[in-house]
Amino acid sequence: MPAHEFRLPRWLRSPHLQTLGAAAPLFCPPRSHADVETEALRIPIGEGGTHRLHAQAWWAREGGTTPRRPVVVVVHGIGGSSESKYVVRAAVALHRAGYHVVRLDLRGAGASIPDAPSLYHAGLSADLGVVVAELAKDPRADGVVLLGFSGGGTMALKLAGELGDAAPAALRAVVSISAPLDYTRVGAWMDTLGRLPYRFHVLRGLSNGAREFARQHPGRAHYEPSDVKRMSTFRHYDATIIVPMHGFRDVDAYYAAASAGPWLAKIAVPTLLVHADDDPMVPGDTVRPWLASASSAVRVDLTPHGGHLGWVAGFDEASWITGWSTKRALSFLDEVVGPTPR
Repeated sequence: MPAHEFRLPRWLRSPHLQTLGAAAPLFCPPRSHADVETEALRIPIGEGGTHRLHAQAWWAREGGTTPRRPVVVVVHGIGGSSESKYVVRAAVALHRAGYHVVRLDLRGAGASIPDAPSLYHAGLSADLGVVVAELAKDPRADGVVLLGFSGGGTMALKLAGELGDAAPAALRAVVSISAPLDYTRVGAWMDTLGRLPYRFHVLRGLSNGAREFARQHPGRAHYEPSDVKRMSTFRHYDATIIVPMHGFRDVDAYYAAASAGPWLAKIAVPTLLVHADDDPMVPGDTVRPWLASASSAVRVDLTPHGGHLGWVAGFDEASWITGWSTKRALSFLDEVVGPTPR
């Protein structure tokens, strides 16, 4: 599906309106969403099995049984959780399309806070590797797909690049939507005055998680919950919370280590990267420089419009639940993984 096939009314072309659509509480979940077989998952991370990631699985059903199908792990963005609106909508669309779906909470986010050894950082791709390995053992799983939004997409791309030709057969595909590829440039952009509303929204999610983590795990937090309330920039948050927690030299070293751009050339897993040139949070000019060196396994859809996690073309349920980027992801998965019974 070429990028130019994304069509929307002129009055919906504002990147800010498109981005607002991702966070709007419409159709989340939709009223037409049928009951599904759900399961709360606890995925061990680290040694000893005392630390776990929490996730919510929606298993596809066929003829009263649970068939063997691909499992799509939906990974939220920075400051989000498995309950983020865009995560739930995507999960509904994927489940309707016949996939098993797992909505993951990264360590220190959402339901994963009680069993987390630390807060996640933007480049913590190793946890996704553990998730792939664990889910691949499930007899209901016919391989695993990672679908990451924003920062979750960065982690998925970085993992695929780190694995390279040694990627396990169980990792069947990666989809990245609105992912930052260069945190050095995106971090500086997001800390400008013009990005204040977006910065406030994401920092609020990060700060809430950091405060709750400190309350539940005071021995693992090197800061007090009250310290987080004063955070006004990403650089301040990362310098105070993330850099010391994960042992980075400084913020610049952290941003360089977390960026997925340098890893695109090494990806061997079938990968779809979807981005909008007018993304107000991750501008297209921070993404384009890395695309020329991407491996042949990486397919890119770079659209003129769409905002950040947007691509909303109307105000009906279908426009929100199965918007253009989700349709594109489903079409890609049908091609590289194989269509599932609808």
